[in-house]
Amino acid sequence: MGKQQSTISYKEILKLIRPYQWIKNLLLFSPLFFSGHLPDKSFFITLSGVLVFCLVSGIGYIINDWMDKENDAFHPQKKSRPFCAKTISGQHAVVLVSFLILLILLISIFSNFPGSFIIYTVTYLCMTIGYSLFFKSIAILEIFAVALGFVIRILAGGAVSQVAVSSWLFMTVFFIAMMISIAKRVNELKQLGPDTAVLHRKSQHAYSLNYLNSMLWACGSITLVVYSLYSVERGALVVYSILPATYGIFRFIYLTDLGKGSDPIKTLFSDRQLLLTTTIFLLFLTLVIYNSP
Repeated sequence: MGKQQSTISYKEILKLIRPYQWIKNLLLFSPLFFSGHLPDKSFFITLSGVLVFCLVSGIGYIINDWMDKENDAFHPQKKSRPFCAKTISGQHAVVLVSFLILLILLISIFSNFPGSFIIYTVTYLCMTIGYSLFFKSIAILEIFAVALGFVIRILAGGAVSQVAVSSWLFMTVFFIAMMISIAKRVNELKQLGPDTAVLHRKSQHAYSLNYLNSMLWACGSITLVVYSLYSVERGALVVYSILPATYGIFRFIYLTDLGKGSDPIKTLFSDRQLLLTTTIFLLFLTLVIYNSP
């Protein structure tokens, strides 16, 4: 085990707050992006909102890792996290959380966010804390809690940019988030085995690979159906974006079956096909949405 130090390195701080995971907070831009008004003045206040959510996410990771420091010892990768490895102490964590809260308050004051965005931000933080303390031990509900975190990002993005969130976007993001969360649990069962997986995550006692794989395919299929209906309603060339969307979802499920779906961000950037498909999907949508008469 590592030894706690009086000072901590930036490397350990970054391992704790996981900035590479902050890419998820770009979801706040999605309501503005799909509205076709991404370049307008709402871009900058939305960017400030993304920064706030990144800092709030950092707080969430700190709380989650502190609560999980004993269970993480049973995971081959997570056992190197700062609390589990004892490279960061609880006192250091309190100081870091206080600093992040101060930054959030300063950004919020100068950005003059709408009240609804503040409500969604606080709701997201409460959901994150609730997950770490309670929800993560309850089978199925813990998957819903993670998925709701993604949905709250969408709603917060709509609130900060003052763009209405469509039902299509809400449902698509929810089912994609469910699929990603389920894939993580599939990978844990495969990598750790049922006995050790339960020690790492209590809710794993209620899952089997057959059940999780069924849920995975169900959420992936529903995502494609919902997005297909959206693309048909939107019309024009948007309907052709279903091609890379379908390939991307099938590719992700395939990678999960190979035991590579534990971290969606790392999976995305480590698999060339998935990264290329996602890039094509986003570029195609950008060209269609922002070049339509």
